[in-house]
Amino acid sequence: MFKHILIPVDVEEPQFSEQAIAVALREVDSEGGEIHLMTVIPGFSSPLVASYFKKSAVDKAHEAVEQHLVDFAKAHLPEGVHYNLSVHQGNPAERIIKQARRMDADLIVMTAHHRSKVDHVLLGSNSSRVVERAGCSVLVLRPNN
Repeated sequence: MFKHILIPVDVEEPQFSEQAIAVALREVDSEGGEIHLMTVIPGFSSPLVASYFKKSAVDKAHEAVEQHLVDFAKAHLPEGVHYNLSVHQGNPAERIIKQARRMDADLIVMTAHHRSKVDHVLLGSNSSRVVERAGCSVLVLRPNN
């Protein structure tokens, strides 16, 4: 049983995270365990990107993504499960690793996104970076096709 499970959610393709949530619900410690759903949006704070977007537009995008994550959690996590949500900006793999360290995660559960034939052989760039650099156990699931 795990106390702190991190699940990255792609709010544009949330169905990829449904399998990860099912696994996390089986593995989370029923006495005090917690599931943390996070999502990562592009790094609007970089100077090049920020020059194209007003702060109000970035804030609005952040709020919209956060609401998608809230709705996703309500739809997929049963009542009584302790969970937290967070929205981050930047490189997905880097942000996942930082969040796992910040929350002292003992497990990351994520689904590999297969975008090309090469990805069918390999894990995928974000998944492989997280596996390589995370300081905790990482369970990478293949999507149900």
